[in-house]
Amino acid sequence: MFIWSRLQDLILRPILFICLAWGLLGGQIADGASPCLRLLEQEGIGEELVNRFCRELTVSPAIIGKNLKQVEYQAVYDRFLEPATVGKGRLFLKENRAWLSGIEALYQVEGELITAIFLVESDLGRYQGSYSLLEVFFSLASCAEEQHLRVVYAELKKSYPELEYQWLQRRAQKKALWGYEQLVALFKLSDRIEVDQVKGSWAGAFGICQFIPSSCLNYAVDGNGDGRIDLYDFKDAAASVAHYLKKNGWRPGLDRQAREDVVWSYNHSKLYCRTVVELAYRLQ
Repeated sequence: MFIWSRLQDLILRPILFICLAWGLLGGQIADGASPCLRLLEQEGIGEELVNRFCRELTVSPAIIGKNLKQVEYQAVYDRFLEPATVGKGRLFLKENRAWLSGIEALYQVEGELITAIFLVESDLGRYQGSYSLLEVFFSLASCAEEQHLRVVYAELKKSYPELEYQWLQRRAQKKALWGYEQLVALFKLSDRIEVDQVKGSWAGAFGICQFIPSSCLNYAVDGNGDGRIDLYDFKDAAASVAHYLKKNGWRPGLDRQAREDVVWSYNHSKLYCRTVVELAYRLQ
């Protein structure tokens, strides 16, 4: 029995894997499908899930380009501190203070900060993105492959003549690892969201609070007590943000710099952190 079992591992498993790969790719094995094949081989994601979600996936150079070359502008963040935005936030707080108070008491995170994050991330849920998360993370997991990176480099070079291919290549290698991690996390969320239907930003964030899949797995909680987690529900999204911040060092009494340091765990942008913390102060 042991010898037969070893023969199955050495002979039948590779044949099954090749057959699945052939089916996923419509009859041809290509490097572009490697992230989905790794899901099956390395992560133990079920064959049925991989086959269902990966069959139609393609790599998007446009998504890769947006992620590899991000440019932030002060003006983009300044608009969140304008009186109209502050007024919108204060109205949200007034209308939802009753249930927000419960979340504040549980996690010791102010409703003003949660509201500030909602405003900056999705304009209080009004903009949550229109990109397929499957396509985003499949593309990012594939972005270091030469045939895709050359296309992206040629397009970015038009807008950024000083761009060096070696710099882009190094960035793509890191981004591909991160994209694959998020693709794995997205598949692991298949029991709570429609993986092939969920939409988000080109950076792969979704919901009112714009969580990435790994953040959803690790920090999302049920805030309205209905037994499920839905980041498109304000109470669930607010509780999840509060839980995230508390787990990453938030506590009452932090000074401005310490607040920005905690928010940095949420978004690695100094402009973002300064804006969120300042907006929270103005909402008080």
